[in-house]
Amino acid sequence: MSINVNNLPKYKPGLGKQEPIGPHGFHIHENGTCAVGDPKDPFQAAGGHWNPGNQPHGNHAGDFPVLFSNDGYSSMCFFTNRFNSQDIIGRSIIIHENPDDYRTQPAGNSGKRLACGVIKPL
Repeated sequence: MSINVNNLPKYKPGLGKQEPIGPHGFHIHENGTCAVGDPKDPFQAAGGHWNPGNQPHGNHAGDFPVLFSNDGYSSMCFFTNRFNSQDIIGRSIIIHENPDDYRTQPAGNSGKRLACGVIKPL
């Protein structure tokens, strides 16, 4: 996987009960729709994390490493053998406001959905 993203929000550490902003949870979600819906809680139509093996969170095929940003830009490459490209065509990618804790069920406590994209073939 190769990812290049810009315009991410500025990092803010978590203070008290306030969640941090960044690094950002990053996942494949079940549905290939990025309808905004409620702007206060956008992209809910994308569904939950893609989890074809019915695994606990942290082991979903769609669980990716968090995105660290520098001045709103993030670039990352990683390898996975959890799926092939045909498995994910038509699904969506979501970037979340908060880091994924890879423990909380079912979705890692990643917070608000910030960005969405539908996976399409080249």
